[in-house]
Amino acid sequence: MKALVVGGGGREHALVWALSRDPEVDQIYAAPGNPGIAEQAECVPINATDIGKLIAFAAENRIDLTVVGPEAPLAQGIADSFQGRGLRIFGPTRKAAQIETSKSFTKDLCTSYGIPVPRWETFTNVTDATRALDRFSSPWVVKADGLAAGKGTTVTPDRHEAEAAIHRELQRDPHRIVVEEFIDGWEATFMATISTGRIHWLTPVFQDYKPVLEDDAGPNTGGMGCFAPVPAVTPSLVEKVGKTILTPTVQAMEEMGVHYRGVLNLNCIVGYETGDPYVLEFNSRFGDPEWQGVAALVEKGLATHLFAIADNEKQPSAPECRESASIVVVLASKGYPTSQSIGDKITIRPFSNNSVIILHAGTARNLDGELVTAGGRILNVVATGPSVESARKDAYSVIGSSIQFNGMHYRSDIGAPHRRQRNLQLSRAQK
Repeated sequence: MKALVVGGGGREHALVWALSRDPEVDQIYAAPGNPGIAEQAECVPINATDIGKLIAFAAENRIDLTVVGPEAPLAQGIADSFQGRGLRIFGPTRKAAQIETSKSFTKDLCTSYGIPVPRWETFTNVTDATRALDRFSSPWVVKADGLAAGKGTTVTPDRHEAEAAIHRELQRDPHRIVVEEFIDGWEATFMATISTGRIHWLTPVFQDYKPVLEDDAGPNTGGMGCFAPVPAVTPSLVEKVGKTILTPTVQAMEEMGVHYRGVLNLNCIVGYETGDPYVLEFNSRFGDPEWQGVAALVEKGLATHLFAIADNEKQPSAPECRESASIVVVLASKGYPTSQSIGDKITIRPFSNNSVIILHAGTARNLDGELVTAGGRILNVVATGPSVESARKDAYSVIGSSIQFNGMHYRSDIGAPHRRQRNLQLSRAQK
C-alpha cells in the first residue's frame, strides 16, 4: 500500500510513524511533512491546503490511501475533491466537517436531537453578545464559531476579559461567536472512527491539558499534553458517552443526509455533581496531541482500518492497541500561544529508553541544515509504560537530559498524581 499523509505537525508525524511500522504499508509520502517526518517518509513540498496539487500528486503516484491530518483542508473540501476523482481518502467531506468548522452548526444539531450540550446562544454583533453575559452566570465561556487552532475559547470570571474575548473572537471569520453555560467538571477526549452511519473503533480515552501553564493557568492552547488511562473514565461512563452523545450524533447526521466518514473527535465535559457528560466540541480529525498518545499504543491493523473506513466498508476490523499507559508532553516555543520564537537551534541527544519517542511538530531546517524551531508547539515527547507514573517519569527524564532549545516551555504536571487522584475520587463518587 502507498500512503500519503497530508499535514506537517505532531499529529501527522504520529500518523507517519504508526503507518511506517505497519507491514501493509510499502511507501509513505507526506505533504508537506517536517524534518522528523522525513526520517520515515518522503516529504513533498505541497501545502496541506493546495488541494489541486495534492490530487495531481496522488493520481500520478497511484496513492492507495490519503490520510488528512489537519482541519483546514477538510474545511476546504479536500475529501469531496478526492472522492470526485475516484481517489481513496480518510477524512469527512466539507459538509460533514461542519461539526468542527461551525460551533453553531454543532450546537443546533445537539439541541435538535436531544444530545447533551451546555446552554448556549450565538451572536454576530458585540452589543447583543455583551448583553447576553447578564443571562449567563460567571465564569463566562466565549467561543469563536469557526476554526481557531484550539485557541478560540475563553473561560473567565472577569467580565472585562469576557467582553474583550467577544470583541476579539468576532474579528475571526465567520464573525460569529457562541456564549455558553459554564459546566463545572472535568474533560476527556473520545475519538471514534465512523462510516456507514456506525462507530467502528473507539480509541483509548485521554485527558487533555489546554491551558498553557501548570494547574490550568494562563490562556488556552491547542494542547500542552495528555495522558491515559484516565481513572474517572469508567466502563459505565464510556457506555453513557456512546449512548447519549456519539451514536446519537452519527445517527442525527445520517438523518440530515450527512454521511460521515473518518474520525469523530469528541471533547466532552463530565459534571462534578452529576457525572453526566456534555458536548464541549467536536473535531473532524484526530486530536492533537491525543492522537500522538494513541499512536504509541497501536500494535497492528491501523492501515487496513483507515483504508476500510475510506472505502466505506460496513464492518472494518479495529486496530489492536496495547493496554498500557501513555503520556504526551508538548514542548512549546517561547511566548506560545500569544507569540512564537522561530529559528532557535534544537538539540536532541541520543537516549536509550525504548519506551519514549520524540515526534516533531513545529520544526524546520535552516540554511545550514540545522534543526530549528518553526514556532508554536515544537516537539511531542511520548512515553508508554505499565502505569501513568512510570510513563510520566520516562517522558520527563528525557526532556531534562536529551532535548534543549532556547525558550523551551512545557508543563511539568501532565498526568501528575494529584490530578489522577482527583479523577479517581470523582469516579468513585459517581458510581
